[in-house]
This record gives sequence, structure tokens and C-alpha cells, in this order.
Amino acid sequence: MLLWVAVAVLYVAVTLSVSGLALVGAPIATLTRVALNVGAVGLGLLLYPLLAPYFDRDTSDPIRALWTLVLLAIGLLGAFFLQPALIGTARLDPVAGLPASLGAALDAALVALLETLFAVALLHTLRPLVLFRRTRRAVRMWAAFLGLATLAVLANAGASPGGSSTWAAIVLTVLAILAMVYVAFRMAWIVPLPFRRKLAALALALALIVVLTILLVQRSVGMGTAAGAGDPIPLSALFSRSLSELVSFALAFGVLYGSTTFLSLLFHLPTSGTYEQRSGEIRAFRALAELTGPVLDRPQLVATIASAPVTAGIAEAAWLALVDVQSGSLAPRVVAAEGIAAERAAHFTDTEALTAEVATTREPLLLGAATADHRVRARPGDGVGSLLVLPLTAGGQAHGALFAARAVTDGFEEEDAAALATFAGQAALALSHAALFEDALEKERLARELALAREVQQRLLPQHLPQIPGAELAAAERPAHEVCGDYYDVVSLGGGCLGVLVADVAGKGAAAAFYMAELKGIFQSAAKLTRSPGAFLAQANEALTGSLGRHAFISAVYGILDPEAGLFTFARAGHCPVIMARAPSRGGGHWLLRAGGLGLGLDDGPLFRQTLQEQVVQLAPGDVFALYSDGLVEARSDAGEEYGYDRLADALCRHRDRDADGLLTALLSEHRGFTGDAAYDDDLTLVVLRWNGPDGRNGAPAEETARAAVSSGTPTGPAAPPFTVRPAFAEAGSPPAR
Repeated sequence: MLLWVAVAVLYVAVTLSVSGLALVGAPIATLTRVALNVGAVGLGLLLYPLLAPYFDRDTSDPIRALWTLVLLAIGLLGAFFLQPALIGTARLDPVAGLPASLGAALDAALVALLETLFAVALLHTLRPLVLFRRTRRAVRMWAAFLGLATLAVLANAGASPGGSSTWAAIVLTVLAILAMVYVAFRMAWIVPLPFRRKLAALALALALIVVLTILLVQRSVGMGTAAGAGDPIPLSALFSRSLSELVSFALAFGVLYGSTTFLSLLFHLPTSGTYEQRSGEIRAFRALAELTGPVLDRPQLVATIASAPVTAGIAEAAWLALVDVQSGSLAPRVVAAEGIAAERAAHFTDTEALTAEVATTREPLLLGAATADHRVRARPGDGVGSLLVLPLTAGGQAHGALFAARAVTDGFEEEDAAALATFAGQAALALSHAALFEDALEKERLARELALAREVQQRLLPQHLPQIPGAELAAAERPAHEVCGDYYDVVSLGGGCLGVLVADVAGKGAAAAFYMAELKGIFQSAAKLTRSPGAFLAQANEALTGSLGRHAFISAVYGILDPEAGLFTFARAGHCPVIMARAPSRGGGHWLLRAGGLGLGLDDGPLFRQTLQEQVVQLAPGDVFALYSDGLVEARSDAGEEYGYDRLADALCRHRDRDADGLLTALLSEHRGFTGDAAYDDDLTLVVLRWNGPDGRNGAPAEETARAAVSSGTPTGPAAPPFTVRPAFAEAGSPPAR
């Protein structure tokens, strides 16, 4: 606000001073004339920073800047032509060197203000163009031009409007012109303009030259000014000679800059196509970089790669052929095209043969006369006069090829092939990253699905083991992978009886997990229909035989604990032996109980029933049993030694005095200590059953046991095993016992 007030005060002061002196009509002192010119020049210097925000904001576009200048110059020129008709001729008093009348003084003040505003607008409009891609020297030369021009006009501050210039003013003017010429050749903004915008800038530069030249000519002939016996002078010189000369500097710079712009545009027009092609290459690389950065969208990525040669202005049509590894075929397929339909592109060329060649040589293939090559099916007029095939290879893997075509023969230069080869290398890297990204996403998806499957599978296992008087149960399961094929379950059969099942599906992973889920359904529905382990396994075999895949089977052991009778009866379907340990006070030792039987699903005829056996164990307080899968005994240490049955049986004997949970923990701890850090390569399941007797006692005196054994007629000691083995069925095909 203070600056605007200062501008208004200066303008009014100079105008009133010139008008008052014009009324007096007497010659004025040199110091008075210097003060008036310095005040007028100060008016222009204050307007320069004040108007900067209005023009710097609107002149970033060179076409808009030139158009704005042309319109302003036409407006000022129109005012010049209208001024004599509206106001009349302003005269100069040659004696006093002042306007001859008050009207002449006011007319000169108005024209001086209009010219000053235009000069400031011109300088501010051309300044961003001069300082485009600025350097320190360019900024200094621009400041030097403005400073020298100001000093040159101030050197004539004491001279009358029609008087001669001083030597100091002439020297400073020459220096200002040299700086003006330097900055007039600063036009780096021309180079990046596309062809059409260069044509528009060329026309505007010519218009600017014409209008500014007319303005300079009209000022030099003193349009609207009668200078008496002297030469014509600009009308604004009646207000201030120094300010009028400063305006002349600005107009001359505008004509010079318009001329250099016009000539530079003429020379740059023939190279516009090459520059646009390079700009297109940069845009293509930028688009690819944006795609391969934060987001790897494969459909958008292939579309960008296919369109890049056309976007860069190198080709008229382009298409992308990629190998689809997931489909199991190595034949490339056209997945995206630009400037041509993908179906036509695939029809015009032998995509597989051309891709195979560049994949082998890893060099671009340039067919100057494409239609003469036997691998190109296109005919003249199809738009494939010349063809450039670029390999897409990254990390030693061939992803496919990028095809670029032009309608004319020999349409590609060496630099075109080099530019597209560089782009193809980046594109191949982007495709490789996209493939890795897709694989990572797929693995993450599978991991989430497997985690969900694991959670569901865990819910299929017993969440709480049933408790019955005289018996304890504990169980654990460890999968080799996210899901497993091992299965254990416990079901109450009524009458205090308890059914215990441990099964192992041949194989690991998802397929085994599905069979395991199917077995659970069979177990929960069929186990309660019979008290015979063999009968249940036979029913399970019949139910599973039709649904198990080829070479798939399930091994299982199923036992029924009858606490009232003190019996544990079980049958094995190709499963690991049940390990039993008995306290020494009961004639102790351990046994591997190996009742015969085939795996479920291996036979759908009478052989399964014929080979199936049941073992019946007469329980004694303190008896413990281990039912497990082969992953437990076949696990190996870091040295490759197998854990085996003997270690498991020995550990069972040593820790048999513990309760079921403690026994399970001890067995798994010893097993983990043996295997160390070795990863499990098979599923592992362990169920521990402990019998404490119907009264819950954990053992009895040895003599009581001996008397019981004698009275029952059963010999004591390891030589008399406490179990019997019997066929599960009396004869093949007989119905199961209920």
C-alpha cells in the first residue's frame, strides 16, 4: 500500500509540476528538470516490482505470454491512433522545453502513464522466457540490462525533450544494448514445444514484431506532437524525456526478442519431430517407472509397454507377445497392442518364430522390408512395411518380445532401435518384477488359505478329551506343513466305554487333510454303531474305498476301553504298533502290540476282513499305552539317525509313573531333544492312555497282583503277555459283531 501511495504521489507531483511550469511558460533550471525526470523514472521503477505478481503468475506459458503482449500492444497502438482525434495535437514550447499548454501537459502525462504500464508489462512478460532454465549469468545479464538502461536515461535527465544526448548517456546506452542482445538470445523455452505450438509461437512472434515496430515508428514521428521548429518527439517526452527513453528501451527489447524468437522458431521447426520423439521416449519411460514403482498392475503394465513405441513417436503400431508360463505352454501370445488390433497383429506375423529368434540372440531384429520375410504374413498396405522385434529378457528368463511396426519400408533408424532396445530392457525388468509380485501375492493368498485350513482342521480335532473313571488321556499333533493328514479322535460309546482312534493319511498337505476330514465324519457317525474295533474299521474301509484317490490309503488304529471289564481292545489297519508299558510290580515290561490288518482303501474285497485282527489287553492299574503316527518314530536327528520304536518304548517305561499329561510332555520333550533343530518332514501325532484301575489307584502290591494272576490262571512275568490276539471276523464276509 505504501508503494502504491508513493506511485500515486510521484505521478501527481510530476504531472502538477509539469502542468504548472507549462502555464508559466518560462525556461526552467537544469536542476528542476533533473528532479522532474528522476521523479518520473522513479515512478517506472516503483511500478516494476508492484506489477510483478500480476504478470509472473500469468506468463508461465510462452504462447499465452506472447498472446498477452500482442493484445496489450494492439490496445496501446489503438490509443495512439485515437489520441489526436480525441484530444488534438499537443505542442512543445521550444524555448521553455515544456508543453505549450495545460492540455498538452495533461495529455502527455496520460500517454506517459499508459506507455510506462505497457513497458513494465512487456518486461515482466518476457522475463520468464528469458530466464527459462536460468543460470547465474543470465540473471546477472538481465539485471545489467535493466540497470544500464536506467542509468542511460538518467544521464539525459538534465536535457530538454528535443535536446542532444550526453556522452555518458551514449556509452551507457551502448552497454545496455549489448546486455539486451545477450538476453534476447535466451530462448531455451522453444526447444520443448511441440510442432503445433511452435507454429503458434511463430505467428505470435511475427505479430509482436509488427505491432511493436509500428509503436516505435509512431513514437519516433511524434504522432500527436508538434515540436515546433525541431524534430518530432514522442508525446510522452513532454512529460519526461528520461521516462520516455526508458519506454523506448523496453519497446526495442520487445522487437529484438520477437525477432530472435521468430528466427529461432524457423530453425527449430524441422527438428520438432525428433524432439517430440525423444520426449515421447521420456514419457514412455516415465509411465513405465510409475507403473513399476508403487503399484504392479500387470494388465496396465502390458498395455503401457505395448503403447510405448507409439507414444514415443517411433512406431505407428506396436504389440506385445508374452510367454504364459502358468498355462504350461512356452508359445508366446499377443496380450496387448497399440495402433492395431491384437488379432490382426497375431495374424500378420509368426509370433513364435520371431520371438524365438530374438530370445536366442538377445538382440533386436530389424526387418527393413518386413513383407519380404517369410515369417511376416502381412501384405503391402497392411501397415507393416518395416518391423522391429525386441527381446524382453531379464534375469536370464525370456518373457517374450515387443514388436514395433511402420507402414513404410526402412522406417526405423539405428537410434530408434537403440532407444526401443533400452526401453525393452526396462520393460523386461518390470515384467520380471510384476511376475515376482504376483508370485508373492499368490503365496500370501495361499498362506492365508492354508492358515484358515489349519484353523478349521484344528477344530476337527477334539477340543476337550472326555474323562472316565480310572483312565487318563492326553494327545498332541504337529503338522509337517500348514495342514496335515494325521488325525486322532475320542468318542464316548456309552456304558462308560471310550473309543480312541489314531489315523495317518498317506501323504501330506491339502489332499491328506481332505481325507482326514472325511474320516472324521465316518468316525463320528459309525463308531457308536459297534463295540468291535474290527467292525468299525471294516465299515470305514467300505466307506472310504470309493472316495480315496489312486495310490491313496489311510493307516489307522482304533481301540475301545471298557473300564467295567478292565479291557482295552483294538485293531490296526496297517498302522504303527501300539506300545504298552506295565509296572514291574505287575510283572512289568513293554510290548509292541502288532495286530494284523491292511490299510484302509487298499482292498475293497474280502482280503481286508481276512487279515484284520483284534488284540484284547487285560488291564492292570498303572498300564500306559502310546498310540502314534509314523512321523514320531521315523523322525531323524541332525546326524540322520532314526528315533525308532525302542527309544519311544524306553521313554514310555521310564516316565510311566507320571499322569497322562506329564507323560505326554516328557515323551515329546525327549523326542524334541533327539531331533534337535531338524525340521519335521512328516506329520506327528501322539495319544497317551493311562489306566489307573476302576477304583482310581495307580498300582497295587505285587503279592496281590500275583494272587490275582494265580487265581485267574494267568502266568506272571514277561513270558506271559497280558493280551490275546483274535481274528476280527470269524470268516471272510461274515457280518461284524455288534
